[in-house]
Amino acid sequence: MSELDPDLKRLLKWAHAFSPSESEEAPFGFSTRLLAANRRAQVPTLLEELQQTAWGLTCVALATIACGCLLLFSQSFGPAPAADLPSAVSYVANNLAL
Repeated sequence: MSELDPDLKRLLKWAHAFSPSESEEAPFGFSTRLLAANRRAQVPTLLEELQQTAWGLTCVALATIACGCLLLFSQSFGPAPAADLPSAVSYVANNLAL
């Protein structure tokens, strides 16, 4: 008397009927779907989120510094200040008590 379930026997027969001569390659696109599912399932850790934020802020800071340097070097320098100040400014500067 067999103790195996009839459904299990049927599955075992199908497994034996499977011919090993068939290719054992994965179906077309399987690896792509597997990678996509793996990427979707990964939740970034706190450290990864902080690193990503730090890289973003670093890029923004470098862009701001580069724009500031370009603006500084594109400025035309004005004429040198006059050697002598007007008399009113000179009077205030001399009599200002600190």
